[in-house]
Amino acid sequence: MTDPDFPHRRANAVDVRRTNVGSAGRAGPGTAPDDLTSISPPCPPKVTAVDTQKSQDEFVSLLASITTQLMSYIRILTFNNREDTEEVFQRTCLILWQKFDQYDQNGNFGGWACRMAYYEVLKHRDARRKIKLLSDSAIESLADAAMPIAEQWSHRRHALSDCIETLETNQAEIIKQRYFEGKKVKEIAQGHARSTHSIYRELSRVHGMLMRCVELRLQEGLS
Repeated sequence: MTDPDFPHRRANAVDVRRTNVGSAGRAGPGTAPDDLTSISPPCPPKVTAVDTQKSQDEFVSLLASITTQLMSYIRILTFNNREDTEEVFQRTCLILWQKFDQYDQNGNFGGWACRMAYYEVLKHRDARRKIKLLSDSAIESLADAAMPIAEQWSHRRHALSDCIETLETNQAEIIKQRYFEGKKVKEIAQGHARSTHSIYRELSRVHGMLMRCVELRLQEGLS
């Protein structure tokens, strides 16, 4: 049934709203403004695909620069357990990406990453419920001591990589097959049509060359 008073009530409601609006168009006390967007919370800055890609690229670049240091640090805290190291490393990388917006761009990314890894090691220990050979406070002390060691290993690893680049092609191939591909000396000798004795001598000679090269580069880095 149609309400005969409906038009009259609607007109009154409109009149009341108009009397409460100032000359500038703003709502008076106790009324809602005409434009409801004026009281809506400000929208957050729009994140574009370009911004996201830029963030990802920056993160990948920073992570690649400290991967050796981070892995060395985690390896120390997990007592060189390969499985634990890999698991903690993967979890740490995920946490680093999730919290990347909290990272101070002027800070030390390696130090920040290692600190996140330390907390992941503690979580991993609790989750595994292993017999704790060391208390949490002892692990923290170990973590503090591990930082400079991990940095040193990182520098040494980078120096070694640079030194391998200076080897002759044949020497670099033998090193790659022996230490990166895990081939036995006998297999390498057969592949190069050489005796196992000559391959052992080659490895020994290259070891000496790489050791001297690494030490020289580290000294140059300190000077």
